[in-house]
Amino acid sequence: MDYSLLVGVDEEKHELVLGIIDFMRQYTWDKHLETWVKASGILGGPKNTSPTVISPKQYKKRFRKAMTTYFLMLPDQWSPPSMIPSNSQSDL
Repeated sequence: MDYSLLVGVDEEKHELVLGIIDFMRQYTWDKHLETWVKASGILGGPKNTSPTVISPKQYKKRFRKAMTTYFLMLPDQWSPPSMIPSNSQSDL
């Protein structure tokens, strides 16, 4: 996936700040066509692999999965004390 991580420092609060940057655009007929062409392998490239251009519903699912894979959820001062479910192998 093509995400950029923006890292900065809030000098007033002396805190590290993070942001995820992703370019979003309308999923119009040309993107539908691009998805079909890339998935079919007509113009070369690997067949039976997910195209990089996908529908908004597929994108949402892929994005959420990537974020839970790469970023840990950490409690902060506003989070109520509770158990946060883990997906680690040791919990199975």
